[in-house]
Amino acid sequence: MPETPFTTFDSGKSKPIQSSSPSDQEAAPSDRHWQFRWTILIFGLAAALRLVATLGDLAIDEVWSLWFVRYKIRNIADIFALRHDNNHLLNTMILYVLGSRVWGICYRIAAAIASILAVWLSGRIAIRHGGFKAQLTTLTLTGASYLLVLYGSEARGYSYAVCFAYLSWLSLLRIQEHGRWLDAVAFAISASLGFLAHLTFLYCFAGFCVWAFIRRLSKPTWIVPLALTPPFLVAGGLYLFFIRGMAIGGGPETTVASAAISTLSIVAGGPLYDDGALIAALIVLILLGVGFVRLWKSDRAMAACYLTIIFLAPAFVLFVTGHQLIYPRYFLIPVAFALLLIGYVLADIWSTRWSRRTIPIGLIVIFLTGNGWWTALLLNHGRGEYSHAMTWMEQNGNAPATVSSDHDFRNGLMFEFFSTQLWPTDPPLLYVDQRSLPPQGTDWFIRHNFEADPPHPKFITDSYGNPYRLERTFRHQSLTGWNWWIYRRNTKSL
Repeated sequence: MPETPFTTFDSGKSKPIQSSSPSDQEAAPSDRHWQFRWTILIFGLAAALRLVATLGDLAIDEVWSLWFVRYKIRNIADIFALRHDNNHLLNTMILYVLGSRVWGICYRIAAAIASILAVWLSGRIAIRHGGFKAQLTTLTLTGASYLLVLYGSEARGYSYAVCFAYLSWLSLLRIQEHGRWLDAVAFAISASLGFLAHLTFLYCFAGFCVWAFIRRLSKPTWIVPLALTPPFLVAGGLYLFFIRGMAIGGGPETTVASAAISTLSIVAGGPLYDDGALIAALIVLILLGVGFVRLWKSDRAMAACYLTIIFLAPAFVLFVTGHQLIYPRYFLIPVAFALLLIGYVLADIWSTRWSRRTIPIGLIVIFLTGNGWWTALLLNHGRGEYSHAMTWMEQNGNAPATVSSDHDFRNGLMFEFFSTQLWPTDPPLLYVDQRSLPPQGTDWFIRHNFEADPPHPKFITDSYGNPYRLERTFRHQSLTGWNWWIYRRNTKSL
């Protein structure tokens, strides 16, 4: 698409600062066609990745949300009455409308569309930061980001939150450009929906408030404060009637340091742990630091906004709540804005001497390689092969058969959901929880683990001492899932 030059104002000056050079602003028709083709190509690949990533079995948090819809929610009011951190309000509304009996991929389509729209919005934001080069770079980063592909193709609230965060930020930038009330209304609606999508929308809303405050010091206006009022009221209502007394779901405990390093590393496509994660995290931190410095020189309000969203607001929330269950998905909105800032930095470096262009080229290649590897693993094994494992047990045993596991909630919840999906009537496999385990054991036994956990042994025994032999392992390759180790009762040893 043709490039639109963007003029921004330093918060302490009245002189406009052009974000791109004159040659960038007046592209020849042939250049505009070339730009349009590259933009469509990158956007199309990003959309395809997200649609393909919707395939495969649902993850436990998606299944858990559907369990709420099936057993806890009878009307829309019940959604707000269910105070649980896995109840992402907007997503639960969509699941409620779809019903609890459609096939898994149907629940993910809306989230994937929101993620695709978010990629497009990132380009519209970036072109205002630094012209077409920034747009092309940012589209590449957001389109290929493993974290945005993963959580942008799940039936949860994260995809909608990122989409509304970008839309809200774009609306604020348009208010800055034109001062139109229509953009203020768009911001008020999108930011309000952002809070309903996921509570981590607070991170970007805090940044927007900082931006509005600094902007108002240099250019007093009432349009932005008025636009901020409706989402502020929505956030206050959620705190009073939804957040207070909220139940928190369990999971593997982490530390703030390990979660932060893992998140920064995987942004660059690096590993989750060890020295490689630390190196990748440092590279991302350096790029963000360069971005803050460069942006501060041209637009202090915008630099303060990004600093708040990416670092200050998450740090403050973690300090106040003392939360011990910290995962990369909780930083998805900071990651989304970090990609905007990194895209701006790489495009800015690209606009300098030819000798320096190897830096952004090399960094983009590393980013695409690392994130491409993570995404390839996701597309290969998905978030788990639970339905495949159950079908395999049904085909390789005598029906009906009994199944137990090492974790009744995690495995039992997944087993119940996929059993209903595979066999609506007369299921050939019956799950038995640990409290009801018979003395002779069950025909099959499932053990689960995560990627960082040590492998399970080939032979195990249950609580009654019944022996089991490992028959097959069904892997997962994502941040939201686990492996299933399928054991058969060893009747030869009985």
